[in-house]
Parts: sequence; structure tokens; C-alpha cells
Amino acid sequence: MLEQRQANPKNERGAAIVSTKVTIEPIHAHTEEGHNHAHLAAGGASLRLKVGLVLTLLFVIAEFGTGLWSGSLALVSDAGHNLTDALALGFSLWALSITQRAPNYNKTYGYHRAGILAAVINASTLVVIALFIFFEATQRLLNPTPVAGWTMAGVATVALLLNATIAFSLHQNAHSDLNVRSAFIHMMGDALSSVGVIVAGVGIALTGWLALDPLISILIGLFIVWSSWGIIKEATNILMEASPPGLDMDKLLADMRHETKVRQIHDLHVWTIGSDFSALSCHVQTDNCTLEEANATVQNLNQMLRDRYDIRHATLQVEYQGCGQQREFCAGGNDCC
Repeated sequence: MLEQRQANPKNERGAAIVSTKVTIEPIHAHTEEGHNHAHLAAGGASLRLKVGLVLTLLFVIAEFGTGLWSGSLALVSDAGHNLTDALALGFSLWALSITQRAPNYNKTYGYHRAGILAAVINASTLVVIALFIFFEATQRLLNPTPVAGWTMAGVATVALLLNATIAFSLHQNAHSDLNVRSAFIHMMGDALSSVGVIVAGVGIALTGWLALDPLISILIGLFIVWSSWGIIKEATNILMEASPPGLDMDKLLADMRHETKVRQIHDLHVWTIGSDFSALSCHVQTDNCTLEEANATVQNLNQMLRDRYDIRHATLQVEYQGCGQQREFCAGGNDCC
């Protein structure tokens, strides 16, 4: 908390000398309202992940056994994908609990990046599974194997209902949490994979065309790779300190410069710490003004950043003269203030 005391002496320019006293308060990443909202949302997501994990593990055992009995590669590959879903749900559940830990003097931003790392790992396992499916499908195309089509379609129908139900339950939290979104993509991928297996099973039962099994498996693999790419790309951008997706930096600068008393904005950095948690820091050069006026300017900027850009963690350095280098974006080192 910053306390100010107005002093009577004047400096050589005739400006009042202001002394400040700084005290350190406990570290908080969000406002109390945002903190409570985040915990409520995390609690709901955690329960859905737990239920989904148990149901998925039970189904994996049944689907894998049926796949071996029926000789269906599509069914076995779908069971393998379901197993990675179970692992993904478990890992997302663990990461979600880690992200709720309070910030401390070692992790001043808290543990938000744990969810991002979980998303990267989940998406990467999907790609590995897809490569395995491509290999096995190629072998089946070269050496066709008899498949029990109706059994294959029946089990896949149960899988579709299960995966679609779990995916629907996670959909609410998938928009704001990349970690939960990676689990959601796993479940949606399995739901669509199950549709493919149903088509293959019915097609084989009616036509006897065994190539449908590996061909559908290849399509499943292609979908897995495509759906994983978006998660990996977004998570990598966050780890590389990229600005939030969709943020118009030119408009942000214009809005900040439009504030009364603001002469220039430079050394601006905007980055994403975790899902739904963006931060900003910059130098704000102002007209000659009192400490009270500078403080009001900072408050107005913070309010604007919250309302228009959902940036709730902003560090603004106010200055009158400015520094030698006034670049809008500063890479660090000697070219920064």
C-alpha cells in the first residue's frame, strides 16, 4: 500500500516535493470477487473431471476387450484414444488443483502455468496416439483382418454416448480454461471417432469391405492431429509471453493515450499468465501534475483496461520527463528504461 505525505519544501523548479512511504502487503493475483468466482468455476470443473475420469476408465476396459475379441483395429485404436482421454482427464484434474494454490514469495503469480503445461502434454499425447493409429492402419491395409462389424458398431455407440456426455459437461469451462479445453478436445475427438467406428462397423457388416476399418482409423488420426494443433499453438503462445488472442494492440495504445494527462505510452508489455489471466506493464508519461492527479490517471487507466480488455493485473509506471528511449515495445537490456 502506498501512503503519501505532502511536504512544504519546494525544489528548484518550484514544484512541491512529495515523499512516499511504501509498505509491503501479502501477494494477491486477483481481486476477491474474481478469486471467489475462479474457485467456484474450478470446483464445478473438478467434479465434472472426476466423474468423467471414472466413467472413461470403466469403458476403456470394456472397449479394449471387445476390440480384441472382434478383431477391430478401429475399436482397439478408439480404446487407446479413450485411455489417453482418461489420462488427460486425470492430468487436467491434477493441474486444476495446482492452479488453485495461492501466490507466494516464490511463485508471485501463483501456479496458473500448471494448467498450460497440462494442456501441452495432453495435446502432445494425442499426436503420439495419432501416429500409432497411422502405422497400424497402414499394416491393416496391407494385410486385411476379419472384423465383427455389428459388435464394433454396438460398442462404438456406447462410446459415443459416454464421450458426448462428458464433453458436454466440460463445455462450460472449456472457453475460459485451456487446461479444461484440452480435456474437452480429447472427449470431443473420441465422440467423433466413435461416429467413424459406427460407420465402419455397419459398412463392414453390410458390404464385407474390410478396408473401411483402417480407412476410418486414418480419418480419426487426422482429426486428432488437427484438433491438437490449436491447443499446442495457444499454449506455446502463452509460454512465449505472447499477447492475449484477439487483442488489438493499436487500439489498446490509442485508448490509453486518450486518457486525460497522458502524453505518451511506451515500454508496453501485455502477456497471458494463464487461462483467463492477462497482465500488462508500461511507462505512462504524463503532463506536469500533482501526485493526486497522477494517481487518478492510473486509476482511470486501470478501470479502462478492466472494462474494455479484461486486463485485471496492470503495473503502470508514471513519469514526467520520460526516459531516453521511448519505444512502444521494449525487448529488455540497454534499450529500456
